Amino acid sequence: MHKRGEPFDYSRRAAELLRHRFVREVAARLTPRPARVLDVGCSMGQLTEQLASVPEAVFAIDLSRVAISEARSRVRGARFVVAAVTALPFRARAFDLVVLADGLHSWKLSPRERGAALGEAHRVVGAGGFALLTEYLQPRAFPAFVAQVRASAFEVVSVAYLYDRLWYRIESWLKAVRGWRGVQRLLASVPFALLLRSLSRWFGASGSRHVCVVARKAP
Repeated sequence: MHKRGEPFDYSRRAAELLRHRFVREVAARLTPRPARVLDVGCSMGQLTEQLASVPEAVFAIDLSRVAISEARSRVRGARFVVAAVTALPFRARAFDLVVLADGLHSWKLSPRERGAALGEAHRVVGAGGFALLTEYLQPRAFPAFVAQVRASAFEVVSVAYLYDRLWYRIESWLKAVRGWRGVQRLLASVPFALLLRSLSRWFGASGSRHVCVVARKAP
C-alpha cells in the first residue's frame, strides 16, 4: 500500500516493485541459500518485506529513525537498527548475505565512504557469503561501478541489468501530469513495466538504468 510521504513511492511505482522483486529472486537463487540477511539502507522496509521470505532471519538498518519506525510497522519479525553503512553494529561474519540496494552512489557517499561501506559489508559477511548491490546510474557509469566492487575484498560473481531505462524515460515524460489518475495507474502497472522491460532488452546494458552486482567473500 502506498504511504503518504514515502520517499520515491517505492510501494507504488512499478519499476521499483520489479526491482525489489528482482533482488528477492536473486537472493533466493544463491547457493547456499542465505539464512541470515542484512538489508542496508532499508528506508521504510519495502525491500526488507520482500527479503523476509528468503532467509531464517532478516536484519535491516537505516540512518532515519522515522524510516525505521515505519519499517517495523511494515515487516513483522525482522530486526531493525538505526545505523550507518560505514559503521555496521554487528559482529564479524554475522550474515550470509548483505544487500546494498541503490546505495553506494544513491546515498551520495564519497569515494572513501563507498570503500568503507564495502569493507564493512565484507567484514560482517561470513566466509563464502555474498553481497548483492544494485545501483541507479547512467549506463556509461556501469563499468566504473562494477570496477569499484571488484577493487574491494569481494570477488564479483555476476553482473545483471534490469532493463528499466524505457520505464524511467516514460515516467520523466509524464512528470508534468503524474498527478492524473490514469497516469498513476499506468506507472503502477507491473504488466506495463514488464512490457517495457522486454522492449528494453533489445538495447542490452544501455536499455537499463539499474545494474545488479553479486559478489562473494572467499570461502
